[in-house]
Amino acid sequence: MLKLLEEHLNNIDSIVYDKNQPRGDGTKLITAHIEKFANENHFKLELEVFIGLRRKTNDYRGLVDIIITRPDNTKYAIEIDSSNKKWSLEKLIYANSIGYIPIWIRWRTKIKIETPSNINLIDLTKRK
Repeated sequence: MLKLLEEHLNNIDSIVYDKNQPRGDGTKLITAHIEKFANENHFKLELEVFIGLRRKTNDYRGLVDIIITRPDNTKYAIEIDSSNKKWSLEKLIYANSIGYIPIWIRWRTKIKIETPSNINLIDLTKRK
């Protein structure tokens, strides 16, 4: 599924990576492409899902951007980021610990944070 998703996302028009475009527009476009991918493959998709992790400093509920569930009940936790967000990685590491396959989709800015080996990275930053 990971390679198919990455191929699907590589079809996004590179204009989204223009720094003059609002970040929110790019995230919405990537989300829409993932929704289309899930529908085409008959996968269940949920947006902004609380999986049980709270931030230690302010008790903020960690919502994962997207959860995809395949018919065989394999679950993927997906975070979409245009910047280097440690909190996103923390959510994905936690998701992995409770049985999700974690996917970090990075776009727009160069990755300057170490990505653990158990996090599946889809790096769209190279498409600029």
